[in-house]
Amino acid sequence: MGILNQLREEANQKKENELNKLTRKEQLEKNYQTQILPRMQNTFHFMKELVDHLKFLEHAIKIENYSSHYPQFGTLTQTDYKINTDGIVGFVDSKRLMQINVSFQCLGDGDFFIKKKGEFAIEQEIAFLHEKQIKFKWNPAQSFNETANIKIYKNFPVNFRFEVDYEQSQIKLHIKNHAEFDNYTKTFQPDEVNDELLDEIARFMLRKDCDFIRLKISNKQKQDIRLRLDEYNQQQTVMQQQIQFEESQERSLAKKSLFSRINPFSKNKK
Repeated sequence: MGILNQLREEANQKKENELNKLTRKEQLEKNYQTQILPRMQNTFHFMKELVDHLKFLEHAIKIENYSSHYPQFGTLTQTDYKINTDGIVGFVDSKRLMQINVSFQCLGDGDFFIKKKGEFAIEQEIAFLHEKQIKFKWNPAQSFNETANIKIYKNFPVNFRFEVDYEQSQIKLHIKNHAEFDNYTKTFQPDEVNDELLDEIARFMLRKDCDFIRLKISNKQKQDIRLRLDEYNQQQTVMQQQIQFEESQERSLAKKSLFSRINPFSKNKK
């Protein structure tokens, strides 16, 4: 094959690739405009009306035993509903909806302390609190060799996020912190996101139904969660026992030291 023919074939292949890219881009945009956008607009109107009604009616939903990770939370109240489409607090052009965010707060009375000891345990707990956006206070200047007292407030957000997967022409639903600080993601085809599904999501959001059937996890996932939870609880038990033992030892040494100072017979006479 001559050099000119080789270059001609390469040029033709490049043109074909570029045409395929253009065709795919046009098809993706067509899918968005005809299939996804109408569903996102309907979802926004549904969720906006839901949030408006909840704010007006001031519905406060009580949540019992939210988390085995922090049983100290006790009874929480679900309140302060908000909606946005820009990922912050505002709204974008309804003709270019790419996300819809519904959020609310879970609040409880007061606060509580937990104790963590060791660099790994402290860093792990602080990372968890940050990830789940749980309000807390502690002294980061503490030595990792000491026991850290972490003050945790009964206050954290729950988020439901509808997001367009443009490349796959799908709609994803991300749920964060609704139960046990778990995160869920479920993918839907555009035609699945109808009023029936939205009503089911709303009932799940408002804890009318204890389970959202389209978000059920497999038995294997449930088993993995139980194993991780059992492992975590065992670690917590061992850690608390170690902390209590060390505190007991410190109190015992302090008592012995005090006794030796005030007891005239504690030292051998010369």
